Amino acid sequence: MTEGKWDSTGFDQLMKDSKNELLDLQNQLQNLMVKFCLRALRVYQATRPEPLRPNEVSLLTKNELNNAIADLTAQTSMDNIVKLVREEWAKQQKP
Repeated sequence: MTEGKWDSTGFDQLMKDSKNELLDLQNQLQNLMVKFCLRALRVYQATRPEPLRPNEVSLLTKNELNNAIADLTAQTSMDNIVKLVREEWAKQQKP
C-alpha cells in the first residue's frame, strides 16, 4: 500500500489469499480431529474382541469431538493459546 492511497488491488489479492489459507487451515483442523477420533476408536476397540458397530463408531466419534472441543475451549487452554499466539506474533513482527 502506498502512502496515503488505498491499494484496493493489493487488498483484493490479500483477501483471496487469506480465504485460501483459511480453507487450508480448516482442512488441516478437520484432519487433526479425524486423528483424535481414530485414536479414541482404537482405544475402545482394544478393550473388546468384537468390532465396533457403526452406531458405536458414530457415538464414540461424537463424544471424542465434544471432549476435544471442550478441552480446547477450557479457559486454561484458551489462555495458553493466547499466550502462544502473542509470542509467535511478536517473533513474526521482528525484522
